[in-house]
Amino acid sequence: MKIEVGNWDTEIWGPAALALVLVVSLAGCQRLDPLALGNLAAPNATPMDTPSSEEEQAIPLAMGNPPGPVLAIAPLSDGEFLAGVGPIGSAESGFEWRLYRGREDDWRPLSWPPEAIPRSLHAATGRDLASSEDVLYAIPLSNALLGRGQAWGLMRSRDEGRSWQQILTGLGDPYVMDLALSPPVPGGGNRTLFVVTWYSGVYRSANGGETWEAMPLEAEVEPSGGANPYDLAVAVSPDYEDSTGNGLVMASFSRQLHRWDIQAQTWRTSSLTVTTTLEDFDPAESQLTAGSIAFSPDFDQDGTIYLYSGYAGLFRSTDKGQTWQDISRRLSIPPPIVADFHLAVASADEAYVLLDTDQADPRLGRPVSILYRTRNGGRLWEALTDPPTMGWVSTFALTLGEEGQAVLHLGGSQGGVSSHVAEALSWD
Repeated sequence: MKIEVGNWDTEIWGPAALALVLVVSLAGCQRLDPLALGNLAAPNATPMDTPSSEEEQAIPLAMGNPPGPVLAIAPLSDGEFLAGVGPIGSAESGFEWRLYRGREDDWRPLSWPPEAIPRSLHAATGRDLASSEDVLYAIPLSNALLGRGQAWGLMRSRDEGRSWQQILTGLGDPYVMDLALSPPVPGGGNRTLFVVTWYSGVYRSANGGETWEAMPLEAEVEPSGGANPYDLAVAVSPDYEDSTGNGLVMASFSRQLHRWDIQAQTWRTSSLTVTTTLEDFDPAESQLTAGSIAFSPDFDQDGTIYLYSGYAGLFRSTDKGQTWQDISRRLSIPPPIVADFHLAVASADEAYVLLDTDQADPRLGRPVSILYRTRNGGRLWEALTDPPTMGWVSTFALTLGEEGQAVLHLGGSQGGVSSHVAEALSWD
């Protein structure tokens, strides 16, 4: 049956059908059984129970490098990392996904539902919260997207990953696609959480995810991200402060890009028609959307934002999202449909993006990825050569060193996580 990408019928081609693309990206294109797709669970699916016994919550003994491929990384306040890996197993024995915590060659497997794919990981550090422990957040690929089970939504751990709980109270849509945290509050305290969902747009929580409230769009929200269905993202500027009206929340949902007006408490739509990266793709033109949005650390001074659109490529704004410039012409951008996004910004001019190539990894049955950087706002891009990882770079995270230099934390397709000053690596 042919799917007209430019005219999605969300009653038929909702998340269940589109999950085919995301699982190919995250799990390996030789490992998906399309016949496993069943009826999609309702958007108000009941949250699933999580392990509660001491035996299930116990953290096993330490081990060496986590296996691969590494799917997501979150740096933690004690110098350790949270890493999601998988698939592990075979078609005969079945596949599972795992979470690990650690660094270098000292890692501990964490409690985690083995059927949940850890699509993205986040941490609110203890020092930001005036707490002794980090609060961990994870967005799994919901089983319900595959027509099996119920939606995972958003998961939270307050005990270093020993146990995880769903935090869905007040969310009208459990299909959470992205999460952003506001900057740390002076003196510590809960940081505002923002999530974007498949069906209902953006929600926020001022109490660590205990409850959620909608950030309504004046028009009816259209499901999915648009011409590239996984162009769903939310990001918060580093100067954001709701009480004073400073900063910016930007989100891609309802098939357009939106800026939150803090004073008016409403969304302002950024309308820009762009063309697709793939010749003969339907539609040839669409509104600009994003699967990932990243602010410059000095946004309050330079007003710079980067975004990665699975439909149209990479864009940069230097006027706080009012206008956008295409900066992907010198890159080999994967064609739609793109489901997995990795973008990070070190400064107004320095950004990093991980892109799939047309070369397949025969072991994993998925495209090989290459990490690129720009140091001049996207006019030129350099590729990481001879990456210091086990296999190719399958994911990455970025932090800034004490002197402001970019530090890259790289996950390998064959396992392991390692940290490197970006300038010390080989770029071409």
